[in-house]
Amino acid sequence: MNADQNNHSKLDRSLKDRHIQFLALGGVIGVGLFYGASEAVRLAGPGIIIAYIIAGVIVAIVMRSLGEMTVEKPIAGSFSSYAHDLLGPRMGFITGGMWWFFWVATVMSELAAIGKLIQFWYPNFPAWIPGLVALGLFTLCNLLVVRVFGEIEFVFAILKVMTIIGFMIFGALMILTGVFNDGKVVGLTNLWAHGGFLPFGWVGVISVISLVIQGYSGIETLAVEAGESQNPAKSLPKAFRTVTFRISFFYIGSILIMLAAYPWSELLKAGESPYILIFMKAGIPLVATIMNLLIIFSALSSCNTGVYGASRILYSMAEDKNMPARLTKINRNKIPYMATYATAGAMSIGTIITYLSPDYVYIWITSASAFASLFTWIVILILEILFRSKMEKSGVKLQYPMPLWPVLPILGIIMLVGAFAAIVYSPLTRVSVFSGIGWLVILLVYYQIKIAPRYNDEPNEMQQGA
Repeated sequence: MNADQNNHSKLDRSLKDRHIQFLALGGVIGVGLFYGASEAVRLAGPGIIIAYIIAGVIVAIVMRSLGEMTVEKPIAGSFSSYAHDLLGPRMGFITGGMWWFFWVATVMSELAAIGKLIQFWYPNFPAWIPGLVALGLFTLCNLLVVRVFGEIEFVFAILKVMTIIGFMIFGALMILTGVFNDGKVVGLTNLWAHGGFLPFGWVGVISVISLVIQGYSGIETLAVEAGESQNPAKSLPKAFRTVTFRISFFYIGSILIMLAAYPWSELLKAGESPYILIFMKAGIPLVATIMNLLIIFSALSSCNTGVYGASRILYSMAEDKNMPARLTKINRNKIPYMATYATAGAMSIGTIITYLSPDYVYIWITSASAFASLFTWIVILILEILFRSKMEKSGVKLQYPMPLWPVLPILGIIMLVGAFAAIVYSPLTRVSVFSGIGWLVILLVYYQIKIAPRYNDEPNEMQQGA
């Protein structure tokens, strides 16, 4: 496919091993964990831990499947280009379009959360202004040399990892020694002493699936970064092996400690992160202030990665001639600047929504992105099955083969279908289905009107693409 050659020659392959690993961490660890956990705990209580474990298993299967394909074919279009090759241009276009929608919605929600976090210090400050300023800053960041972008995101990711580790150490001391808790050693009793481990039953766990899935979503950006990796054959297998484990450890570990340190019902306050409330309850507001600042940095980092991932997939779709050709334009830093501007422009809609409804925008937009995320993950698993079958028939020895094939990808698909059913079941998250299907219809109509006629006129090109 021509897009492969263009991706290799035009984009700057200067992301190092440490950039690749920490960019993936940075893209996932955002306010979905630090800020969105409050809403999820309110709906499921300590049972949220089960939801995080289930989502962690799904993510591990998806990433291992994606890793197999990415090591063999490290390009910026990643799963969108793979879908173009294995399922035809229509599916390639839809897959890329759905993932672009996911990042646009995710960054919108992060922008809204930044505004609410600023209100920790200035309660009456308009929530939409910090998000708009942040959008401008990380749009500029994404126009720099990709190596500079990688260094900035590397620092952000380090701060996030240090924040989580610091929180986990502090919480463990509270649980095991009673420090900052009036000397009371609580152990793990808070997990079941206040209405039980499942205070709302399994219905509560089901109702938070979309929020938890969204918290893990974005980790697949690791594959998109492959198109600008310095040494993909060396860095990618290591990155795929370690990133999923680290994310699951940080997520499940910090949630477990948070819920064990204090009764879950005491960590619910509208517009507040439970990670901050713990320090406030411990009587150390200075640390709570520092934590709030670090959470804002986390949001900025996730937004930064979101603009990167979404702009690269848009660029790849334009390279495949499925989007306007002007989106393939790159600047002297070898950055697809038109795709970056278009992505940032779409994300700016989030500031308008935040202005109109600052109190509910986060949960609305977060749920809206869940459908796109599940859609992308299911496509990835289907692609891996087709890709592996094709490689085995051609006798190619894979560099990073998926273990227990095809059992794991099939299991992953079944679990994702179950997660989708859970999202449909919950009235709170059902909006994600309507918004996702609506966007899917828009993509199909656009393809049929703008793209399909070209393939009908040029059957040879379609055959080469498919």
